[in-house]
Amino acid sequence: MVAVVLLVAFTVGVGGLISIFATGLTTTSTGITTNSSESLTRCAGAWINVYSVTNTTIFYSNPNQQTITTLTAFFSDGKQSVTVLDQSLTVGESNFTTITNSTGAAGGTTILTGITPAGAAGNTSVTVRGLCLSTVTVEGKCRQGQGCWTAT
Repeated sequence: MVAVVLLVAFTVGVGGLISIFATGLTTTSTGITTNSSESLTRCAGAWINVYSVTNTTIFYSNPNQQTITTLTAFFSDGKQSVTVLDQSLTVGESNFTTITNSTGAAGGTTILTGITPAGAAGNTSVTVRGLCLSTVTVEGKCRQGQGCWTAT
């Protein structure tokens, strides 16, 4: 009889521990999912407006309702990128970045006019990418032939 009581008590105790663990795991997972879903919802449709690309400068703005951070510009040749100096773009803000080549000298004319510093084929597009609410990637692009492209 004592053995049965001890066995039942042990089973109830283990069941209680498993229940507490499962409740904590579910609560943590739900919180993470809620935060991620909220970020995705608040950043839905967010983008960066790349409104002008010249031989030496990329002009861009933030038409969204959230601040965009960690801005980087990428070029179509896949070999070159430039970290945008201002690390955030607040709501409605416009800014620009001067393009430099790998030596750090002003090199927009070599990057966007058909010959890169390495002598390969030139760039035909610029993509500016950043993070909305520090988690959701947003971007904007300007391609050669579009109204935003004035690089020659």
